Amino acid sequence: MKKILTISLYGLSMLALVFGLVAMPAGAADHLDAPGLTPPGGDTRLDITDVYAFRSPSNPSNTVLVMGVNPLAGVLNNGTFHPGASYEIKIDSDGDAKEDLTFKVTFSSPDGSLAQSLTLRQLPARRGGSLLASGQTGQNISIPGGVFDDPFFFDLLAFLGANGRTFCDGGENDFFLGLNISAIVLEVPSSWLGSSNVGVWARTMLNDNQIDRMGRPAINTVFIPNNPFEPSGSEPSQKNAFNAGKPRHDQRDFRGEVVDTLEIFYGAGNSTVDALADFLLPDVLTIDTSTMTAFPNGRKLTDDVIDIELGLVTNGAVPSDCVGNDSGFSTSFPYLAPPN
Repeated sequence: MKKILTISLYGLSMLALVFGLVAMPAGAADHLDAPGLTPPGGDTRLDITDVYAFRSPSNPSNTVLVMGVNPLAGVLNNGTFHPGASYEIKIDSDGDAKEDLTFKVTFSSPDGSLAQSLTLRQLPARRGGSLLASGQTGQNISIPGGVFDDPFFFDLLAFLGANGRTFCDGGENDFFLGLNISAIVLEVPSSWLGSSNVGVWARTMLNDNQIDRMGRPAINTVFIPNNPFEPSGSEPSQKNAFNAGKPRHDQRDFRGEVVDTLEIFYGAGNSTVDALADFLLPDVLTIDTSTMTAFPNGRKLTDDVIDIELGLVTNGAVPSDCVGNDSGFSTSFPYLAPPN
């Protein structure tokens, strides 16, 4: 796919930042998960595809934070970031599902070559936040960046039952192979995060409205109506409401939907259902930055989160989608694989 954006920046000491295109598409981890994100009413540049958080493999004192947006970048739009929006990565350092730290990125309108000026700020701080970095897309300052291969892998067509497909039926296919997204990658000293045990989520904002948010993979896609596991049309879609919600309200507002889906496989009143609902909500990706262990401790690029979550959600009835990682990730920043 044609390269559209290339950005990389070096901000304050030991902070690395890269923006660009990576590969990914629609409807799985969190891609195009709600009607409010799709045209004509929605804008896919504001759609969060995936969130990753892991200890840096090149510097154990650092944590890497990845926010993917813009599924089918270069196909559904020109691959730029929305100039009127803010792209935010939230950090909860005390376990109350409220942000204690925010990394906020904003972009200018693209010029004729699709380059955009950008700023990275850290909140809370006075007068809109402390400026950490600024630059322009297309620049390459200290850190290599650009277009990357899609980190997500999943047999989406089998999940949707397209043409009678089922998981592991011999026709396995990574739907996300060869597709691109736009991505923001930060590597920061773990000491900045306020604790070794933190929660991470991302959101997009436009005109003071929260358009999308995501922490753990597939929460909105799998559990919030209308979702594949519950009868079609059983209740109105709540997906836009979920994306506009705050993690600290998830147990109050959406626990019932998570329980309904889990009870399909575990049975009504099963104690495991309550335990899983407590684990899955709020929709915050938790990580102990002092360890290299994998999902559900944070999320590495190579983690097969779908196999893990399928087994949990279905009580072992569906242990895998039989699709594995096809990306050649790097052990150095920005870690994502080269573009297709």
